[in-house]
Amino acid sequence: MNWNIQAGNFFFRYRNALFPIVFLLSLLVFRPQILLNNPWLDRVLGACGAVVALMGELVRLATVGFDYIERGGKNRQVYASRLVHGGIYGLTRNPMYVGNMLMVTGLCMASGSVGATLFVIPFFLFVYQAIVSAEEAFLRHRFGSEYEEYCALVPRFLPSWRRIRDSFSGMRYNWRRAIRQDLSTIFMVLISLTLLPLWRTYFLEGTPAALERVPRTAGLALTVLVFYGTFVYVKKTKRLFYS
Repeated sequence: MNWNIQAGNFFFRYRNALFPIVFLLSLLVFRPQILLNNPWLDRVLGACGAVVALMGELVRLATVGFDYIERGGKNRQVYASRLVHGGIYGLTRNPMYVGNMLMVTGLCMASGSVGATLFVIPFFLFVYQAIVSAEEAFLRHRFGSEYEEYCALVPRFLPSWRRIRDSFSGMRYNWRRAIRQDLSTIFMVLISLTLLPLWRTYFLEGTPAALERVPRTAGLALTVLVFYGTFVYVKKTKRLFYS
């Protein structure tokens, strides 16, 4: 088996834990900087990073809401019971990984750490291309010519906007499923964007400045936690999201 496919199968098994672990470790090793020693430019970069990360989450929500695949695979291995080609999957074959890379890039930008950015983004570019290689090998073996025809029509990553009408014809967005399936990722993005400014303040301005920021950060983090806890409770009781 191709080594890249073997790597993809390995990363697929542990992909859910991979990003938080790698990102947190990178923040422990690398320190933030002020971009070109320009505080205004640095704030703009942070704001743009937050926007890019949220765009990545929106891509994921749009993907799951229109059509759903077995994202978790089967027994932590690549699996698909059917070939999904509607909704966002009609524009790009890997919209979830496109969304993930936007989130990775956005959070690295928001961290303001050049070292973390230079390590984390290339690392996950390698991880996701390896996973995609493993998934493509499985799909090609399982679906044969049907998958080859799909590949000929739909790009691997960059979306083909001319297919919008065909891709969404007769489809309806299921917002309940989107939130239900992507709740933990939504929480991860929001809590990261909440805590990163405090981390930056601590290293760039020192403990006193960070302590001044703690009450506001704690308030925002508590709000995110309350909303997350509420949605988890609603999800477990099968209210609203399963209507």
